Amino acid sequence: MRTPLESIRLLSVLVFLTHSGSGLLPSLSAHGRHIPPTPAEIAWSRTAAIVEKLRNDPRAYLPPRPPAPAGVTDLEFSEFFAPIVGDRGLELTDKIRALHGQRVRLLGFMVRQALPTPGVLLFAPQPIQVDEVEYGACDDLPPQVVRTFVPLPAGVQVPLAAGALLLTGTLEVGQQSEIDGRNSLIRLRLDTPELTPHSQSRPVVSTDSPSLKISSQP
Repeated sequence: MRTPLESIRLLSVLVFLTHSGSGLLPSLSAHGRHIPPTPAEIAWSRTAAIVEKLRNDPRAYLPPRPPAPAGVTDLEFSEFFAPIVGDRGLELTDKIRALHGQRVRLLGFMVRQALPTPGVLLFAPQPIQVDEVEYGACDDLPPQVVRTFVPLPAGVQVPLAAGALLLTGTLEVGQQSEIDGRNSLIRLRLDTPELTPHSQSRPVVSTDSPSLKISSQP
C-alpha cells in the first residue's frame, strides 16, 4: 500500500503526463471567454482537487473504516472546533462536548516525538514530527492534537507506529497541565494497549507476553 506522500507524487506525475504530453492542456486564451470547459479541463480540475485533498488530509487516501463497535461513536478531527467567527478564536463544538466521558473512535496518525512521554502518544490528523530537544514546545502541532494515554506498564514508551491508526477509547475534554510541560485540551484513554492499524487486522503493539512484542508493521 502506498503512503499518502507517494500517492500525491503519483497523482502529480499522472497530471503532468496526461495533460502536458497530449496537447490537452487548457489554453490560457480560454480564460475570460464564455464557453463551457472542455473534457480535458474538467479532468484536470478533478485530478488537481484530489491532489489538494490528499495534501491537506492524508486520511482521504485511506479506505473506508469498518463500522464502529456498539457503544462507540466515530469522531472526526474536523468536528473538534466550530468555525471561527470574528475574534472569538477556537470554540469546541457541541458534539465533542457531549461526548466527554464517552467511548469514541478516531482515525489519525501518531506524532513522531524526539522526547515522548512513557505511556503517552500524540495523535494528529496527519503525520507530523516534532523535536522537543531542539525547539521545546515551539512546534507545528495543530490544535486538534489528541493526547492519548496507552495502558502500558509504568515507564514503558509507546513504540512508534507508522501509518494510519484507528484508536478507540474514552474521550476527555477540558484544559489540563501535563507532566511533560504541555497543556492538553482533548484526551483519549485507550481501552487496550494495542494500536490497531486502519488497514490491518493485526495490532502494531501487543502485550500478550510479559515483554512487549512489536510487530513488523512498518
